[in-house]
Parts: sequence; C-alpha cells; structure tokens
Amino acid sequence: MKPSKDIIFALATQKGKSGIAVFRISGKGSHKLVKSISSKKKFKTKLTSLNNILDGKNIVDQTLTTFFKSPKSYTGEDMVEISCHGSISVINKITKTLLKKQMRLAEPGEFTKRALMNDKLSVLEAETIIDLVNAETENQRKIAISNLSGSLDKFINEVSNKLKKLLADIEAIIDFADEDLPKEIYKNITEQKKNIIKKIENILKKSSLSSQIYNGFTITIIGKPNTGKSSFINYINNKEVSIVTNIPGTTIDLVTSTLDILDDKYTFVDTAGIRKYKNLIEKIGIERSLESAEKSDLNLVFLKNNEKKNYSEIKSKIFVKSKYDTNKKKINGAHSISSVSGYGIEKLLKTISIQLKKKPISGPVFSRERHIESLNNALILLKGLDLKEIDISAENVRRSIMYIDGIYQKFDIEKILDIIFSDFCIGK
Repeated sequence: MKPSKDIIFALATQKGKSGIAVFRISGKGSHKLVKSISSKKKFKTKLTSLNNILDGKNIVDQTLTTFFKSPKSYTGEDMVEISCHGSISVINKITKTLLKKQMRLAEPGEFTKRALMNDKLSVLEAETIIDLVNAETENQRKIAISNLSGSLDKFINEVSNKLKKLLADIEAIIDFADEDLPKEIYKNITEQKKNIIKKIENILKKSSLSSQIYNGFTITIIGKPNTGKSSFINYINNKEVSIVTNIPGTTIDLVTSTLDILDDKYTFVDTAGIRKYKNLIEKIGIERSLESAEKSDLNLVFLKNNEKKNYSEIKSKIFVKSKYDTNKKKINGAHSISSVSGYGIEKLLKTISIQLKKKPISGPVFSRERHIESLNNALILLKGLDLKEIDISAENVRRSIMYIDGIYQKFDIEKILDIIFSDFCIGK
C-alpha cells in the first residue's frame, strides 16, 4: 500500500472559540501551495515565522507558520503548520482558502497513517499515539507514554528472536535426525519453551490489569430509599446528576456518571432504592439495581440503620452511613459521610481506590484486542509443543512467530490500518 499523493490538511485543535488554532498540512507540493497564499515567500525549515495568510489580496489572519522538510517531519513528507487566531470565523475562512488550493480535508488519523507508511512510526507506536490522545486519567497517560518509548516493539523483538532460536534448534533435530545429537539439545528446547511461555504469560497478566485502567472501574450505589445515594452522586460530580427529594422512589432507573478520582477512571451508578415495590416500574428499577450490583467491581451499600444482614448476598461491598450533618449516630463497620458538608467523603474515595487498585503497572503492556488475541494464539501453540512430533512442533513455532510478528509488522496492512485509524481524530 502506497501513501496517497494528495496534499491533505486538517484543524489539529478543537474547533471552537480559543486563543489559537493550529492547521496541519502534509504532502508533496504543500510548501509551494502555502507560499501562494502567504505574504511571506521565503521560509526557513523548522523556524516559525510571522506571516499573513491571504485570500487573493485580502488578509485572512496574521499567523505563525512553520515549514518542515521531508523526511524530517511527523509524516515523513513536506509539512506546514499554521497557528492562527482561534475564532470560528478565522478557522472557517482559512479552511475555505486551503480548499481553493485543491488540498483536501484529511481523514481521521491520516497524518499518523502517512507517518506509518513512511516508516516514521511502527504499527505499535501508531496505536499507542491514539491511546495517549484518548487518555482520560493520569494512569492511562502513564501507560501510553511508557509504551510510546518503544517498549512494546522491544518486547515483540525479544520474543520473536527467542522463537526463531527455538525453531532453529527444532529444525536441527529434523535436519540431523540420523546423527547423534547432543542430549542437551532436547533439554535446551524444553527450557527455551518454558521461558518464552512464562514471558508471554507475564505480559498477558499485566495487560489484563491495564484493561481496567483503560476501561475504568464500575461502582454501584445501592440501599433503601432516602439513604443519601443520589446526594452522594451529586456531591462528587459537583452538579445535580440525580434528582433528590424526600419522596421515596425518585430514582427509578440507573443513573451513571464517570469521574477521574485519584488518577483512575470510575463510573458510579445510582440505582433505585431497595424496597417493597408498588408497581411494575418500581419492580423493574429494583431488579436493574441488583443486576448492576452483580456486575460491578465494587458496591457502596448505603444504610439507614444497621441492616447489613439484608445485603449479605451483595458481593464486594463497602457500607456507608450518610447524612452525618443531621444524624451523627455511627454504624459499626460503615463509613460515615455527609453530602452536605463533605464530611468523610474524601476518606471514602481513598478507601474505594485502595480496594480496587492493583499493584502499579510498570514496563510494556498491551491494551488492544488484536494484540491480546495474537499473544494468546502464540501461547496456545507453544504450550502444545510435543517433541515426539517434531515436524508438527516446527510448524507450530513458525505459526507462533507469525502471530507475534503480526502485532507490529505491516503485512495484511489494509485490514490492520482500517482498524487502527478508525478511532483517530481529524488532524492526527
């Protein structure tokens, strides 16, 4: 697959009123076209210049314009970045001016796709960039930036080389079957296999932990009506997410809100109060509450009195006694909080974080489904190796190498690129 010869452009910043906005332009001939709409005609590469963008003889905006020469640019092509004022009218006018010059709007992720095709990035680095762009929490950012340093490529290369050494030793047995081979060769093959399996299993374990950091933790809030569940949701969101009244049964459906708390992503689910229902709607709401509790990573059980025994079947729970501002009576084993004054809430959030958080993840981790699938496929083949069937063993190691190398190599590139770049934003 060859990179497109079109000159592409896109707004690399969010469209909306702001101090500045940035346009990116890439492709052979992009320098000439940008100069044709510039008051300045000579630019030094990688040196930002004050410049007017023109529409005919009329000034559109005063900009800071930077030229990048192939191959020393993000895409590996000639590129230009234009920093303009961030008003909607300026953005729209520059867009129209660029379209007049027969440039086309970039597709999602097309700049990074060109960087990949021009060998400025590996497949894994391209995928890591989108993880970094989409990072919502500090821990998501830490994983993405660690992976962007090349640790994933290094891991794949190490495993691939170990598999190739294993294959060479297995093929030696096939090629010299009629000769007396050192007995150690069988022992070495077995040891190599065990080490590779352990290496893959370790990273799969870490990767499964990282998936929770990317997907976040779900916490369901359950309890009787009027125990402070909705007030708690509103307090931690600093806005009214759930309706709060003294009338029992105000919340009849699941209400969710997602927050970054202590560097991790948490989705809180406010539910219908657990009570004797009076109609079908209340019954359905209570059933959904219990279903959510079953699926959650953790449940906050809000108590009115000491009715803990009523929730014995609720898994992974923390008991909470709210309304401390009006009733200071505490319940043994329950966190006392107030959603009016904020009393005890910070302590409760820290307890939630400690209970759900695993050990810090360091080193490379894989977060994408295709990575995990390839690693698991290679693992299955390796675990099934039987040196009594030496020809089959050699073929299975070859297939394992194909699965491992397929994670970062560009074969079957059309399908892989469509998957990778479908989630990218315009301008990246």
